[in-house]
Formats: sequence, structure tokens, C-alpha cells
Amino acid sequence: MKTYTVLKERLKSLNTALLDTMAEAQAMPGVAPDAFERWQATCRTVLRQLDDDVVRVAVVGPIKSGKSTVVNSIFRGDYLKRGAGVVTSMVTKVRSGERLCARLVFKSWEGINSDIERAVVMLPTIHIPSNGDGLDIRDKATRQALAGALDNLPREYLIAKDSRNMNSVLLANYLAGYDEVAATIGDDTRTKVFEQDQFARHRDFAADDRLSVYLEDIQLDIDSVEMDPTIEIADCQGSDSPNPLHLARIQDYLLLTNLTVYVVSSRTGLRQADINFLSMIDRMGISDHLVFVVNCDLDEHETLKSLTDLVQRIRNEISLIKSDPEVHVFSGLLNLFRSQSADQLSEKDARRLSIWQMEDSLVRFSDEGTGSFEASLYHKLNRQRYALLLKNHVQRLSLVASGLSQWASANLSLLKEDEQSAASIFEGTRRHKEKLDRAGILLKSTLDGSARKLKKDLKSDIDRFFDPKAGEVMPELISFIRNYQVDLGKYEQTLATAGFSNVLYMAFQEFKQTLDVFMAESINPKVLGFVRKQEQKIADYFESIAESFDSMARDAIAEYKKAMKDLGIPTQAGDQGAIKTRDITLVKAQSGLQLPPAVFAMNYTGKIRTEAVMRLGVYSAGKFFKKLLKKPVKTEKEGELRALKDGMGRILRETEKGIVFHFKSYRENIKFQYVLKLAEAVSDSFYNAVLDRFRAYSADISSIRDAVVEKRVDKEQMAQALASLAETVLDKGQKIVELSGDLASAADVQDMPSRQE
Repeated sequence: MKTYTVLKERLKSLNTALLDTMAEAQAMPGVAPDAFERWQATCRTVLRQLDDDVVRVAVVGPIKSGKSTVVNSIFRGDYLKRGAGVVTSMVTKVRSGERLCARLVFKSWEGINSDIERAVVMLPTIHIPSNGDGLDIRDKATRQALAGALDNLPREYLIAKDSRNMNSVLLANYLAGYDEVAATIGDDTRTKVFEQDQFARHRDFAADDRLSVYLEDIQLDIDSVEMDPTIEIADCQGSDSPNPLHLARIQDYLLLTNLTVYVVSSRTGLRQADINFLSMIDRMGISDHLVFVVNCDLDEHETLKSLTDLVQRIRNEISLIKSDPEVHVFSGLLNLFRSQSADQLSEKDARRLSIWQMEDSLVRFSDEGTGSFEASLYHKLNRQRYALLLKNHVQRLSLVASGLSQWASANLSLLKEDEQSAASIFEGTRRHKEKLDRAGILLKSTLDGSARKLKKDLKSDIDRFFDPKAGEVMPELISFIRNYQVDLGKYEQTLATAGFSNVLYMAFQEFKQTLDVFMAESINPKVLGFVRKQEQKIADYFESIAESFDSMARDAIAEYKKAMKDLGIPTQAGDQGAIKTRDITLVKAQSGLQLPPAVFAMNYTGKIRTEAVMRLGVYSAGKFFKKLLKKPVKTEKEGELRALKDGMGRILRETEKGIVFHFKSYRENIKFQYVLKLAEAVSDSFYNAVLDRFRAYSADISSIRDAVVEKRVDKEQMAQALASLAETVLDKGQKIVELSGDLASAADVQDMPSRQE
């Protein structure tokens, strides 16, 4: 991103120069203290937004597809732990920096205890206090009780669907890592930093499930490549992680990204899990920003043809979801090994590299794929940033320079006239400035009316989408819960060995896992896709009215310029281009708006377990009396099965009520805290774009005239100072024009990061 960085630094330099020029002008005698307040605010905003601008690239794919290896290869070193576990829910964010630095953000005690409470609801022998205090892992007795409860769980619970149950893993890891991290955790999230020689220590946390379970986030700064530090490349958790909450967190991050790189391993090709995940991305409405990487395992392919045949098959399968997919093929591990010196490679890795390098055709094919991927990646990032970010800021600085030049020229013209003529000119400029201000107020009123109509439509859309009876997600979700069937036969044998409470816990966890998966794979994508459509509706609406507002603004400015010409006051020539709405991605980022997270956690109570055990007592007594009366008993476990069925029925009903409450709250959050605020932010951004035009032509020239009339400043000296200022601003304006031209030329430049020497 070398070209982008150079152009951005030129823009920042010009921005600073304009601020310095205004500070010098402010120091002139007779200049009003607030003469340049709005223009200074614009320059400070531009500077802040340039520093805060972040372009995000998500690297996603299934577990063991080589995501971390691909990210490592981009940064030319083995920085991220490869093959980390699947228990952690982190998205590891990586940027270029001046020095190696790892920032580990730890969960708070409240967050940790909330995780534990959700994992132990209805777990036998664990009772969550009813006084609202909840469980606290810092309490030794609580840790001992949790350990004992895990030890007493039957194997049927610990192993589910050929993998360890995620709740038992979560609890076990919290307990195992407690002593090592307890001193680091606090009442709020805390950050631990590892720099330079200590950098590699972050892997101890990322790779060790006992420690990573305590982490909220990992952010890495890497100094091995020259890349703009505002580019963030994120190594996401495996899309086929057994924990559906991980998928929900990936979904949250994907909504922030400008580009998504999907990694497919050549060992496995495209699997059903990939198809499911890609379909989900499509439903979220973000498949347009999708690039595919087939990560070659060179040990798996004896010939180039076998590899190209596989790639073609993968391409064909992807095409069923995304037409004409962009697919790049290379070996991330080959690139990673070659980016390291011989002493950095283990003996085994050095041997593998030596063998691979003898496969000329495969290596050449991988290198071609690497080149095409990097060219495409940086071209996409460049194109977006040139077109959307820098161009917008250059235009804003151009208006500031024009306004400052207009101010200097108008004052200078006024000083050249005699007192009577100056008074007449001043009165004329004041009158026409007020007229321009009124035009701005009228535009604002018209825009507010348009925005109110749009917001009314948005509210209706949101209410209709989340309607419990006729909406697009609630009826489906409620139907899923009501139709959920507990396989009582599956638990009949387990009741004899595990006991009723353990089996109830197993049945509950199976339902909860099934519901979480359904939410993550079916409901969340629909919700997020709907929100994307609302965002597009906002953008399209303001785009549709932009032309009429541009016309109104041009007419008002043209009338003002004509009036100034008649008064003998020069105005700025040239066309600043049509007024357009700013890209909604930039508006979101710059206004700090974020969609409420997709992660949803139901808070069940242990009361359900108590009720189920009470039912068990009733049914057991009934079975006893049946035996006394010699009535037939269907099975020995009849009472326990009926109690289990009733207990699960109670869970389903409580879940349905909780879901309805959650989505009512979520609907209001999306409506008032995101969508409507976004409409307001886009409206304000659009209005400020119009106002910037007016400000460039409606400079206040009263303060200097008053100072001259009252003999507080020397007329000749002020005229010389204004002439010098006008010349300085003219030079800055020309440099802004040159930068604008360079931006247009650079829009198609494809820069790639280079290794620092």
C-alpha cells in the first residue's frame, strides 16, 4: 500500500498547512476570533478520519484449512500460531506496525462468570444462588464444586457426536487455567502487551485452550512488511467450529469487513460445511466482497494436473453459490517457509521446503497464484480507498482552500475602495450572505422532511420483519422450538446409569446446542441480510434526491456569485463537482455506529430442574400405587421418562418466551440505535456536503472592515498581509488540485507490501 500511504501523507501535510495558514490569518489584527472556526473544524475532522480509517479484511474458512498460514505468508513470517485449538472464540486482528507488539484483551470476571453460569444451568450438584449474586469462579468452593460436577458427569455427556461436549470443555479449561491468569483478570476487560522479544509469548495464550478461554481479543502489530497500518487482516475462527457462538462472532466481524478471503484446503476440497458457510454469507448480502484462495498442500499433489483438476472442481462448486468466483491458488506454507531464513526453519520444515522446490511446475504455479492474489488484494483495497476516502477528503480541503481564498480576496477588494464605496459593498455582501444562509436553512428543512419520511418507512420495514406472527424470522424460530422433539428412547438406557438429573442436563444441552446452531446458521444470516438491505435503502434514497439538492445549491451559489460580481468582489471560479452522498461504509465508521451483536444467549434458570425433579417424585409415587393396585406399568423408567418429557416441555416454553422477549428488545435496538441513527448520520453527512459549498462563498468580512473604520489596524499593512495570504492559499489550492489528479491516476495502481530491508 506504498502509493496509498504516500498520497495520504501528502493529504495530511496539506491539511496541516491549511490549519497553519488559518492560524496565521487568525493572528492578524482585526480578524474575528471565530472567523475560520468551521473550516478549522473540517480540517481537524479530515485529520481524525484519516487516522481512524480502518480497512478490514477477514480471512475465513473451516478449521485446518490454512487460514493462519495464509495470514502469516502475507506478513512474511510465522507470527500467528498455526493449528490453534477450536475452543477460543477470538478473531485475531493483525496490522502492520513500527515494532512487534501483541495486545491480549482479557475477559472481565463478570463475563467469565456469565459464561460459566450458562454452561452449568441444570447441571446436577451445582446451584446458582437465587439472591442474584450468581456463581463466582474466584471462590475456591465454587471451583471445587465445578470440578466435582464435571467428574461425576457420565461419558455420554462428555462425548457427543464424536467430539467433546463444548460446555464440559469450556468449564474444564476455565478451571485448568484459573491459577495462571487469575492475577491478570479484573472487574473490567484488561489488556496485556507483549513487545519485541516477548512478542512470541502471545502464542502461549492463543495455542493453549486453558488460557485462550479467558481471552476476549488478540491484536497484533507486525513490522515485517511496509503496509499501511490502518489495514487490518483478521484470522477468524474456523467456520465449522462446534461452538455456534463462534460462528455468530464471525458474522459480527464480517459485517465490518471491506473484503472477505475464503480459504479452502486442497487436501479436502469444498465440503458441505463450506457450502453451508458460503450460503450463509450470500444470505447476509456480503458475497460481492468475496475472494477465494485454494491453499495447496504440496505433499498431497504429485502432478500439476491433479491440482488443476481439483481447482476446477472447486471453482465449479463455488459457482453454484457465487457466479464467476475469483479463485487464487497457491501454497501459503511454501510462501511462509521461503520468507524465513534458514536458521528460522526447523530441520523438518527445511527438508520439506527442499523437496517442494524440486517440483518446478508446482512451485511456478503457486508463485503465479500468489502474484495474482496479492495484486488483486491490494488493487481492491487501493481502489476503494482512493475512490471513497481520499477523494472525499481532497474535495473537502479544496472547499476550505476556496473559502479561505474567497475571504482574503473579498477583504482585499474592500480595502481598495474608499469609505463610502466600501460601506455600500459591505452592505451588499452582508445582504447576499444572509440570502445564501437562508437558502441553506431551506435546504436543511427540505432534507429533514425527506429524512422523516424515510425513517417512517424504515420503522415499518423493521416492525414488519420482526413481527412475531407474520415476520420473516420469528414464526420460523417459534415453529422450530415448538416442533423440537426429545428422543426419549435415546435416554431410556442412560437413565439407569446416569440418573435423572444428569439425563435432564444432557437433554437440555442437546436442545440448546441445536437451537444455537439454528440461530447461527438460519436466523442470524436473515437478520443481518435484512439490515444490509436497510443500509442500501438509506444509501439509495439519498442518492435519489442528491441531484435535486445539487441543483438547488448550484442555483443559490450562482446567484450569490453574480451579485458579488456586480459589487466588484471576485469569487472563486471552477466547478467543485456534483454533490453526492458519501459511501455508507465511511459514514458508519466515522459516526461510530455498530450493529448490535448477533450473539444471543438465553438465560435459563435452575428452577426448571427443581420442577422436573418434583414431577419425578409425583410420577414415581404414581408408579408405586399402580404396582400396589397391580395395574400395568409400561416400563420401569415410565415415571422418569414422563418427568423428562415434562421438564423439556417447560424448557421449550421458557425458551419461546425468552426468544420473543429477546427479539422485541433486539428489534428496538436495531431500529433506534442503528438503522434510524444511520439514516440521520447519512442525512447530516449529505447536508454538511452542501453546507461546505455555501461556506466557501459566504465569507464574513465584517470584522476587518470594522477594524479599519475604527482605525485599529493600518489599512495598507492589512492589504499587504491579505495579499500574501491569498498567494499562500493559492499555492495550497494548486497543490490540492495536483493531489486530486495524482489520486485519479493512482486509482488503478496495484501496490503490494514489500519486505523491510
